[in-house]
Parts: sequence; structure tokens; C-alpha cells
Amino acid sequence: MPEIRLEDVRFAYPGGVDVYPEPGLTLALGDGVTALVGENGAGKTTLTKLLIGLLRPRAGSVTVQGEDVAKATVAAMARIVGYSFQNPDDQLFERTVRAEVSFGPRVLRKPVAEVERGVAWALEACGLKGREEVHPHDLGLSERKWVAIASALAGEPQVVVLDEPTLGQDYPSRERLRSLVAQLADMGRTVLVVTHDMDFVGEACSSTVVLSEGAVRYAGPTAAAFADRDLVEEAGIEPPHVTSLARRLGLGDAVSERAFLAALGR
Repeated sequence: MPEIRLEDVRFAYPGGVDVYPEPGLTLALGDGVTALVGENGAGKTTLTKLLIGLLRPRAGSVTVQGEDVAKATVAAMARIVGYSFQNPDDQLFERTVRAEVSFGPRVLRKPVAEVERGVAWALEACGLKGREEVHPHDLGLSERKWVAIASALAGEPQVVVLDEPTLGQDYPSRERLRSLVAQLADMGRTVLVVTHDMDFVGEACSSTVVLSEGAVRYAGPTAAAFADRDLVEEAGIEPPHVTSLARRLGLGDAVSERAFLAALGR
């Protein structure tokens, strides 16, 4: 059974047009790392807010880990879904990194041992060891993003949603992030990466969902998504830079450095 399922979901903001037109949004996602891509206004952020219960569908159903989101509280969904906002300053409010990262599991009244285990793992995984007593807003954008990601992970959720996680990240940080989402997938977690960073999609996300004007245009292997040039153009997205280079060199539609080097070797 998929970890995430949206069936015939309809939603409209007050006074606005439907985000998801007839017949509604239908999507099923399982384990692993999935990218959610599309132009601005495609419905990506609305989808993520529906998953965590901040928004409720006007019609249709949203289930995560078998939980009907419409019947669950936001607190109940926080036990299942860890969410990292696009702008970390919308998320961070505690006085130290440790207090920030531990806030979620503490509020959920997890046992002390579980809180300490989850916080320690999140701080280590996000490169924040030694920064525990620093005020989050004394950190640069890149590190504040990592504090927000660590906060999403500390409760050890089965589903992790990362909104524009590569924002402000240099190459080593992007590599840490790639390794992190791969590790989460190996642990059996479902990871949804909402991003405009197609290079990261090609390197880190085995599956991709393409949204356009509130409709799913594609859901499947990442390589096949970028190989469909009409889909890429119509959805208003760009292929990874390595894909464009591979095509210019007659090496096919490689979406990652590893695939490019393999094609070059052949």
C-alpha cells in the first residue's frame, strides 16, 4: 500500500479558482525519494500542506500511512510527517539549536530516551554537532536550513517533506543532503522533495512527480521524466545541466553525474 495517497482531491483558496481542476488530484507514492516539481503556481505547496493537515480538501481524500488526514489533528499528523519549510525563518523560534530541534518531539510528549535519540541523530546527520547552544538566528541561511531539516527529522517520522532543501547550500552541503535522503530511503522512510533544483532531482531522487496547473502530468522514474522533452517544455521546467550536456555530446539523456560518466565510458 502506498505511504501517501491522494484520491480525487479538490481544493480552492477562499475567493480563488480551484488549485486542482476536475476531476481532482490523484497521486500515490511509496517508499524512497520522490521529487515534486513544476512551475510556480502548479500546486506543489498546496499539496504538501494537505499532507500535514494545514489545509483540508474540499472533496476527495488524503491518506498518509493509512491515516485519513481530514479526520486527524495537525498534532497527530506531526507524529507521521516531518516537514521542513522553504524559508527556515518561518519555522525557527527557539533560543538554541538544541531547543529548536527537540521542540517537536517534546511537544508530542515522546519518552525522554526517544527525544534524546532522535535529536542526537538529527544533529549529527545535519552537520550541527558543536552548534547546539547557538541561537538559530545567529547562523547563516545554509545552517538555518539545516536546523529546520533537523527539526523535521528529530521526531523520527515515517514521512519527510523537504521544501526547497538546497536553498543556500554549497556543494559539500548538497552532497550531505543527497546522502541524507538516500539514508532515509534506506531506512524505509518516504521522502518528498519539493524543489526547482533539477540538478539535485537528477542526482538524489529516484522518482519524480511533475505537476502542471494542478494536474499530475507525470509520476514515475526520474530519468524517464527528463527524457520526455515535450513534458519538460510544457511543464515549464528545465532538465538537469548534465542532461543538456549529455545530449550535446550525443550521450543520451543522463540525469546524474554517475549516469553521464557511464555513458561517456561506453
